[in-house]
Amino acid sequence: MIIAIAASENHLKSTVDPHFGRCDWYCLYDTETKKSSFIENPVRYHQLQAGCDAALFLIEKGAKIVIAGRFGSKVIDIFKTNNVQMVIPQTQQTISKIINSNIS
Repeated sequence: MIIAIAASENHLKSTVDPHFGRCDWYCLYDTETKKSSFIENPVRYHQLQAGCDAALFLIEKGAKIVIAGRFGSKVIDIFKTNNVQMVIPQTQQTISKIINSNIS
């Protein structure tokens, strides 16, 4: 399963970005292979619907769980329609902490 995490930077010590659609990076973590990779958010500078475009982009990448600081209402609708689970961490955490403590 692919888990997408909104990231402020492109490394595991980065924190979860508070903005889903406008974050700079997404960490894609594969729970089967235990491998993570970072991809630049190609829609972060879109004038309109950056969140919706980002949601569709991650669905294309196979994400089944998405973690970010918050999600807009249109993004929530897209993810619900596509059976993608959304997670908002209660405290600011690094990508590695989320992967190691909550997913593995």
